[in-house]
Amino acid sequence: MVYLALVLLFVAKFTIYASKSIFRTKMLLALAEPSAMETKTMPYPSKRVWIVGCIALAACVGLAAAGVSYSSQTAFCLSCHEMRVYQDELMLSPHAKDVQGKAIGCSQCHIPSGNLARMLGAKAWMGIKDLWVHNVDGGTDLNRAAMQPIARRFTDDANCRACHKDLTRNAKADGPVSVEGRLAHENYEGKNGQARSGCVGCHRNLAHLPVFDERIPANTKFAQKIKEIRP
Repeated sequence: MVYLALVLLFVAKFTIYASKSIFRTKMLLALAEPSAMETKTMPYPSKRVWIVGCIALAACVGLAAAGVSYSSQTAFCLSCHEMRVYQDELMLSPHAKDVQGKAIGCSQCHIPSGNLARMLGAKAWMGIKDLWVHNVDGGTDLNRAAMQPIARRFTDDANCRACHKDLTRNAKADGPVSVEGRLAHENYEGKNGQARSGCVGCHRNLAHLPVFDERIPANTKFAQKIKEIRP
């Protein structure tokens, strides 16, 4: 009986020891192996998600392009009453029509055409500013002296050169430019020194003429026409 009890005690201790060893082994293996959360890879979007995303992106781009095109039309600019005085001035200015006799629109001068980023930035800046002036200030008593440098800053040379490609010809393209003009244009092109200003640095009041610029001798003819429509 004693021997049997010793054998049973030995078997019990061995079983307990073996169980502990197996448990420790399993714990070590569990720690060594990556968990299901770690081994699970991120699922790729389905084709349907890609298709819906592409359609949504194309729709956004299309709506943005349509908005830019619509808001660049002269009719859109003139929908605000404070802009009509500029249209009246433009119709009496040397820039009322191009060489082909087509009416020149607002965006041809006032929307930068050099690159897309600059164009969108200018539209965003001027759009927010104009909305503020129209809705908050009422669009009356505009400070045209303060507006001039901003308007000139967004009038890129590329806009001017779209019509005035040959700088050796006058504005109507029916003869050579004056001697002073030729020297200035050569300077602008880097053939006679290097100009620091763009087109609007020299050519001013060609489409609009505020009252305080009527006194400039070069604006005499334009000023006489403008006086007919001034209140």
